[in-house]
Amino acid sequence: MNTDWHILGAGAMGGLFAHRLAGAGFRPILLSRSGQTGSQPLTFHASDATLTEHFDYQAIHESETIRRLWVCTKSFDIVGALQAVLGRLAPDAHIVLMANGMGYQEQVAALLTEQSLFVATTTAGCYRSSPQSWVIAGAGETHVGGWQASIARPTWASTLTAQPWHCVWEQDMSQLLLKKLAINCAINPPTALWDITNGDLLSAAYAPQFHAAIAELTQVFQYLGNADLAAEITTLIPAVARQTATNTSSMRADVQHCRPTEIEAILGFLVEQLIGLENSEAPPATPILHHWLNSVRRHESAIRARPAK
Repeated sequence: MNTDWHILGAGAMGGLFAHRLAGAGFRPILLSRSGQTGSQPLTFHASDATLTEHFDYQAIHESETIRRLWVCTKSFDIVGALQAVLGRLAPDAHIVLMANGMGYQEQVAALLTEQSLFVATTTAGCYRSSPQSWVIAGAGETHVGGWQASIARPTWASTLTAQPWHCVWEQDMSQLLLKKLAINCAINPPTALWDITNGDLLSAAYAPQFHAAIAELTQVFQYLGNADLAAEITTLIPAVARQTATNTSSMRADVQHCRPTEIEAILGFLVEQLIGLENSEAPPATPILHHWLNSVRRHESAIRARPAK
């Protein structure tokens, strides 16, 4: 039985899920766009233990067939990264996409022929403290399912859901993806712009604008016809900020390191949904969400305008 899982995107989440897949009995192979090959030691620091494991690296352009692929790149990089390995995918390959935001999934689906597409979300907290060292800040919860609800549950999903890190199979991921989108819209941009942890959003200095933004999101999802999600996020989003109080959001980390963010797949996607929806009523006013979106966009433009070192 083939136990290989190729992993595209060896950042914080790619390393974490290599570690988790290895613990589940699979053989993770980290795909390297820099040409790195061979076995490399990676160290994972959790609250209760430190573990060093050896993982195989493989050049992205090697010819070995890929039967299972876990994609952990940033949302803006997924299509280009996947195009680099399209020729290596087996006709019956399984591909799991795990990135923030929405919109890119349809682009990936259009690239595939016979392969099966899955999506995953996680609330796990993890960051790289050095090129070969990861800190697991929170186990969180992971949900995985087919991009289309008609996709049958694969055998590997049963293995993952039996693991202690709480992985759940979802036959229909659509509502969960929107829920994660709402959480990211409310937490990622302000923590990046104000350079604060998730929990700081609940402090007196930031809570008024944070809660006003959640109210805007509630109106947005009501306008988009998702009354259930609109009702849920009023309490859900503050609860997530509280549960992940010491975490640094991925967008904050990107801004701190002058990297591109996933703002277009998060707030940019949501704004596009408002513009593109045919509705007899005018869309709700979202001054705070638009301000956050434009502020992060300006930050990224400033980074791109800097001369290369």
